[in-house]
Amino acid sequence: MASLDQPDNARMAQLRAALERELGPEEVVLWHGWQLARLDPRMFGIYLFAVPWTAFSLAWTGIALGAVASMGDEGPGILAWAFPLFGLPFVAVGCWMLARPFVPLWERGRVLYVVTDRRVLKLALGRTLEVSAVPADRIGPARRSESRDGAGTLSLAVRIGRDSEGDRQTEQFVIGAVADVMGAQSAIARIAARPLSS
Repeated sequence: MASLDQPDNARMAQLRAALERELGPEEVVLWHGWQLARLDPRMFGIYLFAVPWTAFSLAWTGIALGAVASMGDEGPGILAWAFPLFGLPFVAVGCWMLARPFVPLWERGRVLYVVTDRRVLKLALGRTLEVSAVPADRIGPARRSESRDGAGTLSLAVRIGRDSEGDRQTEQFVIGAVADVMGAQSAIARIAARPLSS
């Protein structure tokens, strides 16, 4: 696990500086972990939907484009281009779904998870810095998923309630995949006031 004192790259240094700004007076970091660049095979389940969606979108756009191009100068004019253009958002959504399982590769060194003596933080650096925080008194039951090397994810229930139809709903705060997921759970156990109740 990379140290907070020794950044691997400029993005990590930016996140470390952002964390220093986030910390309150006398707030102590108990644990931290960088997002690992690991692919989750379960994420590829989206391909069952993404591949046909993208194939149909490309076919629609290609056929419409071919039809408009074959009309020549005597075609219906600029309005005919609406049909191929209509397919472009669907192609974009398909490409996003196909790329979704690879997001952890892009997030490496861009996401930092932190447990302090007061809260749990997630700092994510993309085009902008996004900070998510959960105070210690909102942390409920945790579910850990760990591989043989100690890396894994930790899902924290941060709000348990009911929706407008009366169905039970749980809001989750997810840490990971990180190298020392057990360390994260141990640090959270130290600060969690008590499990949330419905």
